[in-house]
Amino acid sequence: MLLTSKKISKKVYSTAITALFTLVIAAPSLATTVLSINTQPILNPKTPHSGQVALGAVGKAPSEKYIQLEANAIALHITYNDADIVGLIGVEGENAAKKILNYLPKEYQLIFKKGRDNFTAQDVALITRYQIIGEANDFTGIEGYYKNTKSVPSKALAITLNNGSDTYNVVVAHLITKRSNNDNHDKRAAQADAIVKFMSDKQGHNIVMGYLNDAPGSTTLNTLVDSGLNIIDANEYSFTNDGSKQLLDHILVSDSLKEDATFKSFGLGAISEHRAVIAELDD
Repeated sequence: MLLTSKKISKKVYSTAITALFTLVIAAPSLATTVLSINTQPILNPKTPHSGQVALGAVGKAPSEKYIQLEANAIALHITYNDADIVGLIGVEGENAAKKILNYLPKEYQLIFKKGRDNFTAQDVALITRYQIIGEANDFTGIEGYYKNTKSVPSKALAITLNNGSDTYNVVVAHLITKRSNNDNHDKRAAQADAIVKFMSDKQGHNIVMGYLNDAPGSTTLNTLVDSGLNIIDANEYSFTNDGSKQLLDHILVSDSLKEDATFKSFGLGAISEHRAVIAELDD
């Protein structure tokens, strides 16, 4: 929802409160819960920014109050779903991601790498309560290929996590946006190939999640699936365009996590036009 008023009206405030409590509540589980949220985007109250926010004005940075409402709502979704690994898509800068972290229990940690997309100024981040192993990788220099096109993911990070005896290699990615003439199709496929290259020598469980900007059966998703990753449920959807429901936000897992895995999406209210996607994984 985009608003032109500088002040929060009673109606807008009501919508914000509704967003806070439009939650899917998951029972505590011994499984690993993975959640991907397209914040679309959550901003800093400073420029540069994309000029769009669920509860803010169009074309200018939103107020701190707007941002705190959205950060609190996202944190509530994380805690109510008891998520262990959370991918955040569309954050603008580390400070915006930290605002979400501030509303979470102290066990959660933030992993952030500044993206290289100067057009949108958006980034990705990961929040987890698992042990972080080593440093995050932002895919600098990891080039993928498709046909005659090469590309490096500009909004992606990879990290290794540990929980007990289990190791997780996790990639959070926002692949290049679709255009009306589909001129970015080959670049997205090349970026998927870069993710495959990065994951090729990893030991443990593999997870790739985020806004991949393509549906199951596309070249982008087929590139990931052909590498050994699995789409848990291709019948779900995360975005509706002109009445057409599409699964564009994904959580793909290696064979070691596929058995008994469940996957679903749920609405985020005023936070985002995208539905969040969540997976329960039996290790």
